[in-house]
Amino acid sequence: MPGKSKLRRGSALTGTLAVLIGVILGGLVGVMCGQTMWLASGGAVKKLELLDKTVQQKREFARNADANGQVKETDRLLNQASVVEEEIRRIKTLVKESQGRDLSTWLTIWQLNKFLGDIFLRLLLLVVLPLVFTSIVSGVTSLGNINQLGKVGVWTIVYYGATCAVAVAIGIFLVQAIQPGVGADDTFAYINPEFLAPHDTTFFDTFLEVIIGGENNPSGGMVPSNIFLAASSNNFLGMILFAMVLGGALLSLGDKGKSAIDLFHALNAAMLKIVKLIILFAPIGIYGLVATQIANTGGGGAFYSELERLMWFVITVTLGLFLHAIVLCVILWTIGKRNPLSYIGYLSKALLTAFSTDSSSATLPITIECVEESGVSERAAGFVLPLGATINMDGTALYEATAAIFIAQSAGIPLSGAELTIIFITATLAAIGAPGIPNAGLVTLLVVLSAVNLPAAGIGTLLAIDWFIDRERTTVNVFGDAVGGAVIDRFLPNESG
Repeated sequence: MPGKSKLRRGSALTGTLAVLIGVILGGLVGVMCGQTMWLASGGAVKKLELLDKTVQQKREFARNADANGQVKETDRLLNQASVVEEEIRRIKTLVKESQGRDLSTWLTIWQLNKFLGDIFLRLLLLVVLPLVFTSIVSGVTSLGNINQLGKVGVWTIVYYGATCAVAVAIGIFLVQAIQPGVGADDTFAYINPEFLAPHDTTFFDTFLEVIIGGENNPSGGMVPSNIFLAASSNNFLGMILFAMVLGGALLSLGDKGKSAIDLFHALNAAMLKIVKLIILFAPIGIYGLVATQIANTGGGGAFYSELERLMWFVITVTLGLFLHAIVLCVILWTIGKRNPLSYIGYLSKALLTAFSTDSSSATLPITIECVEESGVSERAAGFVLPLGATINMDGTALYEATAAIFIAQSAGIPLSGAELTIIFITATLAAIGAPGIPNAGLVTLLVVLSAVNLPAAGIGTLLAIDWFIDRERTTVNVFGDAVGGAVIDRFLPNESG
């Protein structure tokens, strides 16, 4: 056993080092060559189109403010329009200068980087659904009896709900203490017209959306009416519930269900073998994802400018995520009886992948592999982690609460204790229904804002930097899932029992 443990640790360290090199190289290429690739790929033209819309919107808002006698707001918006116009002139100059250069090589480099990132992400998404389904069925059938399934399921949900609530509380405390929304710079914020439309979503609407999906949506919700449509639309919540029911039904069949159970265990083992093959490509794929993302923002200088404008908000969210990660480490140490540093060492490959792919669902295959390498049983990893990737969004919940209060501060809207409580409850519940995909937090943030009648237009201020914060919160989401697997695993009965 000690020899196997050392071998696993050495393999995890080698894989993590390779992924880390991919992240660093991708970051360097994106920072140093990102602007040139951005120009070559047509990113500057798309940026100019967005800035043109932003100027028009600022001037429209200024006219509305002037009509309402809001002199200061009118002047503020017109000044912002002038700043945006200056940025338009700067980018047009860059585009004009680039027209005399041969950028075909840089376009090829950008396309190659994008291809490497896209193919890696597609490979992960290709296996995630069959892996989730077979893992859940295998995990449920490994529990031994239906009574045990009920206990483990309830405690898993209670655990994830509790940690999610703690994350939201940390976010609310920090955003109230730091006040990042006071004086926030929204000069380059373009507000999607969809966000300007009224969103009268109630708590009950959100509850129904999680359970049965939206209207005329047979593939949505926890209880879809068509399991095949649910699978094709990546409805993990519905697939997980169906897999749990199927696993419980197979257990109840006794000897009759044994051959089917063996089949699912074999399929799950086969899917994990495929995951191991995909992981060999991870360093190259992650390099492509990181380099392309930074290049798409305009390079290192453009990213720094975005970061600088919303620096205090980024600091608030990052500090909150860091503090919650410490809370999770304490839980892992005290309840899970595991060394947090050693466990993070095993998880580092999954955490780097989560930061790079920006998707907890896409990272799930690697998370399962890393958690099992650390010594967590297949029963816990197969049952708890897919469930966590669907309902456990600690980082997303923290972000939504922080962002909602930030938007209120930016608009000068004071929030009462009752409204903060509503944000606390809604952010916790909305995160449960958030899909494990990039930018899911922005979608569910609308639910939180509508619950306390905050302007959805405030989301426009966050769009420029959300892609970066989304990676941070996805990493915390994945870490929370993995800690849950270790904690629940400690309380599972022995396989013989």
